Amino acid sequence: MLKLSLNKRPRGVLRTHTNGQANQGAGARRTRVGQNEAMVLPALLMMLAATPEPRVRTETRPMMGTHVTVTLVGGTSRKAREGFDGAFAAFTRVNEVMNEWRPDSALSEVNRRAGDGSFVPVPEDLCAALRRAVRGAEETGGLFDPTWAALRGLWRFGTELTPVLPDPAELKNRCALISYRGLEFAPEADGGGAGCGVRLAHAGMQLGLGGLAKGWGVDRAVEKLRALGFRDFFVQAGGDFYAAGKKAGRPWKVGIREPRGEPGSVFAVLEVSDAAFSTSGDYENFFLLEGKRYHHIIDPRTCYPAMASRSATILAPSAVDAEVLTKSVFILGGEAGLALAQKHGASAVVVTAEGEVLTSPGLRGKLRLTRSPDEPPR
Repeated sequence: MLKLSLNKRPRGVLRTHTNGQANQGAGARRTRVGQNEAMVLPALLMMLAATPEPRVRTETRPMMGTHVTVTLVGGTSRKAREGFDGAFAAFTRVNEVMNEWRPDSALSEVNRRAGDGSFVPVPEDLCAALRRAVRGAEETGGLFDPTWAALRGLWRFGTELTPVLPDPAELKNRCALISYRGLEFAPEADGGGAGCGVRLAHAGMQLGLGGLAKGWGVDRAVEKLRALGFRDFFVQAGGDFYAAGKKAGRPWKVGIREPRGEPGSVFAVLEVSDAAFSTSGDYENFFLLEGKRYHHIIDPRTCYPAMASRSATILAPSAVDAEVLTKSVFILGGEAGLALAQKHGASAVVVTAEGEVLTSPGLRGKLRLTRSPDEPPR
């Protein structure tokens, strides 16, 4: 989980030197200011000191099984209300169409008709999201796969539940249903309207967009806010967010959670502007059984939790790009994970299973470590 540190800067603080201070040190130089200039300069300093910082407004709403937060910098109250309504409307639309837990969503209809041979008409935005999901699967060699949901109900994570592993035979049968290649698109003429027709090739296959849907919502909200003229803002949905522009004249400050620390603890801080961030970690949904940690980030090649990493954080141009890569980099782990991110124009911070922190070359010198995540793995 990402934590935002919205540090406040003091308003109107100007540091000046007395003549004595200005003359300290070898080679100090004295500058003479004319009388009229001397009268104007203090007035100018007073005006600069009195300039207020733009107002920062934040709204958070429970949506899509998480909390969605939008923060806007500057603008009038009326303009901010327009921005909030537009951004949250983008998430409402995604929730209506791409939420597999809603029986009335278009995605749920595709899941219900898996294996019946017919193409299901879906709206244009869901069609685009599914095509992006397939492209993400191709880019990651199947490490990201939207048909992972065939496993739903087999793995049950949560510290309040009795830890239990899935039945191996059932897991093997379900695992065979995971293949993005089984998500098929109708020829363009058969889709109808502005959307397209899609189907799942085999009975038992299921789609789960999950984090990609949240990233899709973040990207659509960002588009809406930019169209309304906002330059400085951030949008967050769970572990996915986009930071635009600046706050108080500086990029937004992002903390990366310590995988074995308390929920509020971070081990690294980075300043971000006009980029998306996403983090996946083995600390969000998990159980411990016989000293081993089992968590919700499943490797679709084995259908067991991936064990190469404790967490992976991705910095990418869009929230969907970040979401596709973050779980893939987590599963792959190590230098191979960093190489995958770099191949697709992103940067990564990986905490390995042993607690080692690996960073992409583009982040070295920019990432500030506040502590070392060095607790032994479990």
